[in-house]
Amino acid sequence: MQQLNVEQFRAAVESGGILSVTLKAHGPAFAVQAETQRGEAVLIDTRKKQPRMFVDPRKALKLLREFGIHNAQLNAEDWQPDQAESLRSSRPDSAAQMREAHEAAELKRILEAAIKEADDPNTVWIDHDTLFDAIEASLAD
Repeated sequence: MQQLNVEQFRAAVESGGILSVTLKAHGPAFAVQAETQRGEAVLIDTRKKQPRMFVDPRKALKLLREFGIHNAQLNAEDWQPDQAESLRSSRPDSAAQMREAHEAAELKRILEAAIKEADDPNTVWIDHDTLFDAIEASLAD
């Protein structure tokens, strides 16, 4: 079976070398297999040199449409959608970064609201001495 990366697959489509395409399930994901003029071929990941796997078949179909392929077969015989979680790698570093980014965005929102309130001409200002006198009076009761 031939192994074609994205550019090779695109070139094969443009030259008319792809006769048919099948999205074939392998566990929780789908691989793009093609019948070419030279035999069977599979779309591979350029860096890993392994079949490019799509957990979401819509992404594979979108890629095929970008190539100019409008008809494809689907072979879901070996599809195991319950195993999809096993393909997702845990990214605690990304989770921590996202959490910090959300916290920073919330603090920014709070600060902007406080600045807007301070700039409002209807805001009532209380001087330091008056505030502390009121606090001491409420604590004395």
